[in-house]
Amino acid sequence: MKRFILERSKKDFYTWHSGLALIGLGINYYSDLPDKARKAFPLAKGVRGIGLDDVVRSYVGMLSLGQSDYEAVTNKKHDTYFKQSLGIRKVPSAETLRQLLDDVAVGLRPLADAAAVDFIRNSKALITKLDTGHIPLDCDVFPMDNSQTKEEGVSRNYSGTDGHAPIAAYLGREGWCLELELREGKQHSQCEFIPYLERVLKKSSSD
Repeated sequence: MKRFILERSKKDFYTWHSGLALIGLGINYYSDLPDKARKAFPLAKGVRGIGLDDVVRSYVGMLSLGQSDYEAVTNKKHDTYFKQSLGIRKVPSAETLRQLLDDVAVGLRPLADAAAVDFIRNSKALITKLDTGHIPLDCDVFPMDNSQTKEEGVSRNYSGTDGHAPIAAYLGREGWCLELELREGKQHSQCEFIPYLERVLKKSSSD
């Protein structure tokens, strides 16, 4: 494993979200999600011609920082590192972000869904087997506490809190996420489980 040297500097620029450089590498080089989105929706442009590729880069960057609300992008307008690390030409406004993502949500989902598998394949990610020689594929539902929000789909989940109950699938001992499906809190864990399992089994067996 590479060793990093930590130094104090009076002139260099530092940021608390340095990991965005890896996020940018992942979506632009190992999955090509932004360009695929732009080519799939060439007419999807916001104010001043902001393309869907920059919208996708911006929102993925925000999600990686734990900021899912559209308004949070306003604070990134003048964040040079945010733009450079993700390859963003121009950060969209909150209104443009919301409008474009709402307009293409149904068609964009399959592209975003496939990006996880593309990343694992293109990065030649290490997938470690069990001692038996099998590759583990873990699928499970987990509760989220969204009780202080008015988000769509929030309802009482099996943990007794108001929130969502997503289901996730993780491959290998490293836990590579193949798919994460957001579900209403009230949805039973076995509801629509078979189609979900069929999808992730297909993904896990792809070359």
